[in-house]
Amino acid sequence: MEKMEEGTNKTNQEIEGHNEEIEEQDIIKLEKLENERKELLNRVVSGNIINIRDRVAYILNNSIDARNSDIDLAWSYWKCFESNKFDGVHITKEQFGNLTRLSSLSRIRAKIQNEYKLFQADDTVKRYRGVLEEDKKNQAIEDKPRGLGMYSVYIDETGKTQSYLSVGSLWILEAGASLILSNMELGDWKRSKKVNYEFHFAELDRFRVALFKDFFTKFLTLHPAISFKLIVVNNKGFSDKNAAITDLTYHLLSKGVDHENETGRAPLPRVLQVWLDEEEKGSDELKIENIKERITSQKIEGLHLGDFQSVSSDENFYIQVVDLFTGAINRKLHNPNGSNFKDDFADYVIDSLGFDMSSINKENNQVDHSTVFNLRQQEVK
Repeated sequence: MEKMEEGTNKTNQEIEGHNEEIEEQDIIKLEKLENERKELLNRVVSGNIINIRDRVAYILNNSIDARNSDIDLAWSYWKCFESNKFDGVHITKEQFGNLTRLSSLSRIRAKIQNEYKLFQADDTVKRYRGVLEEDKKNQAIEDKPRGLGMYSVYIDETGKTQSYLSVGSLWILEAGASLILSNMELGDWKRSKKVNYEFHFAELDRFRVALFKDFFTKFLTLHPAISFKLIVVNNKGFSDKNAAITDLTYHLLSKGVDHENETGRAPLPRVLQVWLDEEEKGSDELKIENIKERITSQKIEGLHLGDFQSVSSDENFYIQVVDLFTGAINRKLHNPNGSNFKDDFADYVIDSLGFDMSSINKENNQVDHSTVFNLRQQEVK
């Protein structure tokens, strides 16, 4: 009897050990998946496209139609990345055989959407594909119309511990191979100059001013259709600075969309995608959810929310340029008569964009009354 109990205990111990081993393997697998997801997201939103998975994700990021249809995905992929084989209008049987296979693109798309949970299809499509989450199956479904354009917005903030809070943003309204080529050209320029650091205003020193100016000018030259938007408030009376930053970011996005729509520069309907400079995971997620909830509550006709994510500034020239822009405004707000190398660079950025610092109301400390300044690049000096 004792031997039987001993054998039973041993078996139970083996089972427990086996279960723990399985749990550990699952944790390792999930961590690997999350690292792959994060790496892919950072590559895509920075335009640092390396392989076929990056290219498929890039198309999905910029096309709601491609998220919902593998035919649209393939058509956009061929047009963007294989234009030497496909003119974007007609296709012959011979050309079709030389293009990346539809089945390969579909398989990669499924992994990106189902495993990485990025660039999701509409719920109706997910239901058809059999991947709609259980808690959504009985909900009313509202699909996005076809052919939607994008507002891709990159955001940075500054001034939490200073007299003025500022949130700056870069708005990109069109996507395609040209953005990838521009990113590659900037990367080549950076390597040719033997630059092994990121471009951040806080890291500027007197020996790097010329390179920082060259980088900013080259970025503007390669991206003539971009715009910058800024919102500022006097930083007094706010007990919760993070909440104030969240409010400012919401107003920047809401008023920015209104401006693009009302001027006819990028009219609705469109999808709004937002990329924030990564800080702390928990606070970033809370900020993002608060902003999305407030924008959703406004029920802006024709505005559909896409991905809102915090991303690394590493190799992301868009985030770095927003950092330089916001840092320059912040410098002149707090040190208007300064004359050292940082003031020189701040003046260069502001002059390049034709911005009048005197237009900022420095006395305003009401977030809801804050003005969004829209700066469109007209001419690179």
